[in-house]
Amino acid sequence: MTRFITYISVFLLLSTLSVSQTRVIKPVKKKYPKTTNFGIGVGVTRSVIYLNRNVKENNDARGYSFSLIYGGSNIVRASIEYTHYRAVSIEPTWYDIKASTIEANIHVIARFKKTNAFFYPLAGISYNMFSGFFTGRDDFLNLSEKYPVNQVVTTNWAGLNIGTGYEHYIKPFSVFIDYKMRIGITTEKQLNIMDVCFTFGIRYNFKVPSIYKIFSGTRSRYFLDSEPVEK
Repeated sequence: MTRFITYISVFLLLSTLSVSQTRVIKPVKKKYPKTTNFGIGVGVTRSVIYLNRNVKENNDARGYSFSLIYGGSNIVRASIEYTHYRAVSIEPTWYDIKASTIEANIHVIARFKKTNAFFYPLAGISYNMFSGFFTGRDDFLNLSEKYPVNQVVTTNWAGLNIGTGYEHYIKPFSVFIDYKMRIGITTEKQLNIMDVCFTFGIRYNFKVPSIYKIFSGTRSRYFLDSEPVEK
């Protein structure tokens, strides 16, 4: 009997020690922001519009830019922008040039401590439109071999955007400046820098549901956590 009690005591002691040494490791839950920033911006832009054609000095086109920005609670946000330029001429080859750009970019935010400002490298794609009256005079690119002279010629091209920007917040507004280079294929089938531009503007910013919140809401809508019904 004494031996049996000893066995039971040792068994209970070992069980207690094993339970006390067992740790339950809970999975780490990632915390995603429920809201993010949405900005509506307007600005003025200065651009060469078509670098290898616009060889004249101080002949940049000026235009107006409109943008929508989504994100920024973490380090990445996206933008959609439209820019329309006022008519410019590249005499004596091109007259009454009309140009515009539609683009989409990704911004990677680098924040400063204890300030309301940040830099952001950016990259994206653009669709650029160039239309003007082509005279054929001083045609050093030999474009008259491809286009008829003394007629309106339209050239549309796709570009890769690379650049950087700076933004300073004075809530709910912010002021920003962007520098971009657009790389594309010229009419001579060469990969080249097609455009260089600066944009200065102001945005109005407010909070909207983040993409995590939107998708989690959709998921919970169709996949409800409920206990099975016993039959």
